[in-house]
Amino acid sequence: MRAGSTFLLGGMTVKKYNIGISIVLLLVSVAMFFGASKMPTVDGPMGAGTWPKILAVCMSLLAVLLLIQSLRDHSGAASPFVMSLGLKRVLIGIVIMLVFCVLLKLFGFIIASVFMIPAIMALMGERRPLVLAGVTAGVLVFIYVVFAMVLNLPLPKGTLL
Repeated sequence: MRAGSTFLLGGMTVKKYNIGISIVLLLVSVAMFFGASKMPTVDGPMGAGTWPKILAVCMSLLAVLLLIQSLRDHSGAASPFVMSLGLKRVLIGIVIMLVFCVLLKLFGFIIASVFMIPAIMALMGERRPLVLAGVTAGVLVFIYVVFAMVLNLPLPKGTLL
């Protein structure tokens, strides 16, 4: 397939895609909310899971709004996808985030981030090894200092460590 070509996936309409996406987002937000409920709590009303719960509720509300909007759509417009470099980069970014989630579960935040940060930077075009390593180290030190030391919130540890 040549660059910039358009293809339709099974002749689906915008309505069908939006309904599918809203259902997936709703399921993800429910899983995110229950996953955040299992996070450790600290003394007081705010724990490690508070912000993920807020984001999960917001995402579920937006997913329901998209579902309602999609169910009311009667246009029947076809949904073209342009397989461009930008779309390929988005798909690669999604794969990187999925690998990050698996690594996070198995090895914890620090090791998973050592993979994810330079991978996303490389996807965005950064190729200089010293910049990749320096930014990764700087971000991880900043996150550790802010969350583990200042806020006294433990970073997620993996099941294998």
